[in-house]
Amino acid sequence: MSRLTADERRRANELRTLTITRPADRTLAVEDLAERGERWGKNARLVALVSVGLGGALALVQLLQQLTLYGHGSLLDWLLPRL
Repeated sequence: MSRLTADERRRANELRTLTITRPADRTLAVEDLAERGERWGKNARLVALVSVGLGGALALVQLLQQLTLYGHGSLLDWLLPRL
């Protein structure tokens, strides 16, 4: 037997139905994206460019740190088996 009162069961049922319908409200159709297509394209290209630039800068910083700590010999030891 359920220990919930009728009011508590009603609230629980309302919460269940809200969680079922809420994801449908958050969905975005492809047709909706077509209206914003040009703006999204420019923003996506800019974010991709910034991400690649930051990734490259971080890779260079890591390489320089490796070289200052261990010298060029460790870089050659790592690189030669891969050639």
